[in-house]
Amino acid sequence: MKTYKSKEGKNIVANRRNAAVLLVEPKIKAPFTGTLDIQTIHDEILVVITDAKDKKNVVRYTLRKFEVAKPGEIAGVSGKIEGKLYLPYKSGETVEADESIVEKIKDGWNVPNRIPYASEITVEDGSPITQKIKAKEAGTVKFFLLKGDYLERYEAVKSGYTVEEKGLFAVVVDGDDREAIRHYIARGSIVDVDDNANVEGDVLLAHPASDESVVIAEWDPYSNPVISESTGVVTFEDIIPGTTVSEQFDDLTGKTRLMVNDHYPVEYKPTIVLATTEGDIIRYAVTSKTAIYVQDGETVAVADILAKTPKALQKSSDITGGLPRVSELFEARRPKAIALIAEVDGVVSFGKPLRGKQRIIISSDNGIVKEYFVDKNLVALVNVGDFVHAGEQLTSGQMSSHEILRIMGTKALFNYLVTEVQSVYRSQGVSISDKHIEVIFTQMLRQVKIVASGDTKFIRDDLISRKKFQEENAKILRLGGEPAIAEPFLVGITRASVSADSIISAASFQDTTKVLTEAAVSAKIDDLTDLKENVIIGRTIPVGTGIYKEQEIVFNEDEEA
Repeated sequence: MKTYKSKEGKNIVANRRNAAVLLVEPKIKAPFTGTLDIQTIHDEILVVITDAKDKKNVVRYTLRKFEVAKPGEIAGVSGKIEGKLYLPYKSGETVEADESIVEKIKDGWNVPNRIPYASEITVEDGSPITQKIKAKEAGTVKFFLLKGDYLERYEAVKSGYTVEEKGLFAVVVDGDDREAIRHYIARGSIVDVDDNANVEGDVLLAHPASDESVVIAEWDPYSNPVISESTGVVTFEDIIPGTTVSEQFDDLTGKTRLMVNDHYPVEYKPTIVLATTEGDIIRYAVTSKTAIYVQDGETVAVADILAKTPKALQKSSDITGGLPRVSELFEARRPKAIALIAEVDGVVSFGKPLRGKQRIIISSDNGIVKEYFVDKNLVALVNVGDFVHAGEQLTSGQMSSHEILRIMGTKALFNYLVTEVQSVYRSQGVSISDKHIEVIFTQMLRQVKIVASGDTKFIRDDLISRKKFQEENAKILRLGGEPAIAEPFLVGITRASVSADSIISAASFQDTTKVLTEAAVSAKIDDLTDLKENVIIGRTIPVGTGIYKEQEIVFNEDEEA
């Protein structure tokens, strides 16, 4: 994360995206001062430290690639980062002894989804975040200190001890010395129990030195600020009182400010132009209803506020306002105003407009160039020179589930759908486990779309169940033929229910006459393999012991015993 230092001494977020504030705990510490070398080998990441004093002294640590957070996940584009590993140093950098080189992410706040651009960061990089830590399990407390990638017993801790070391852990063990739970105690915490003390689940193990809450970032929730990126002099372009802007009196400050009009001639493009002390020109386009905070010809410093644009009014936040959104997700409908999504990782640039539509160009490192045209009712959320990840939202609007599936795959779609549905219910204090929602979405992805039929009986663009697709492909492979190729396809819960493999299950939902007629014409057979059809006709459901109802279970005897 890059920050500007304002004249008041505040740290202002300079990144528009691809940055985050992470709350981490150390996983591996450097055993000595040396040079770091990070290598990726197949599905593993090798972290190598070479001693600065003795080049022959080399230590290697191996990480699984899928356990390390990807750049796109840290940027908030796809996937969850909680519990994943983070490498704070790059290959070739020098690290000090006992400095953490691999960290475990406990929480994260990315830019701009959780921390907006131009926010004030109130914590320093690397500063510890302390909190009250309770045992949560009954047993004996033992303290350990992280050495390299293993925990070493640390018996010097007593009640009232102030933690100064990085990597101190309190482990609660049971009577057989087995670990019940482990807590990381950050620097600056004060320990409340002795080593080897017996505790109950509600006993406080450590507390912060101060009771004040830690604020990560602060920002104006009602407006989007435009800040200066360098020191220089501002001039106005097409900002004409009475034509593009009007003067408005601010009751709070007692000052008169210029406000961009809602409507002005299309040939005018109000812009604040900053001539920096380095000789560069930076242009800031201002939109309707934007309040201008500087005067023409005024000298500004880094991170000074040039203008503020009010955010759109928040829509209904009650459950009735959110249920249409839940219905839209479960029925897999395409939103009216669909947001454009980046298909590749690359750098943003703007091309020549076409028929009044703004042209966004994304150029990737491997030479792939993608063009997008922004409708007039949408607003671009990216700027020239921004690096975007595949799946990142480029414009305002609602993200389409079908586009997320096409660009980012099934895993990212599950994460997006569950998050969207849970946001509606959590806003009303309703707690629903993710597994219930995931079961529904699993059924919505039960069908696949045929891309290439091969030697199978399928036809291209057919929608069939994943089970039938796998069975047919297995049959063709046994015969030495070419299997079919398919891609996942998202359907709504209504369509998924009607198109179920079971005749009884599909007919019991809706369109009963249509389903039974089609089944009779095509001579379908219901094998009664799933739950619903067995419940309807009163058979034992194929769950638990019901799976083996028609099989004889034989227990093998252990000959060695």
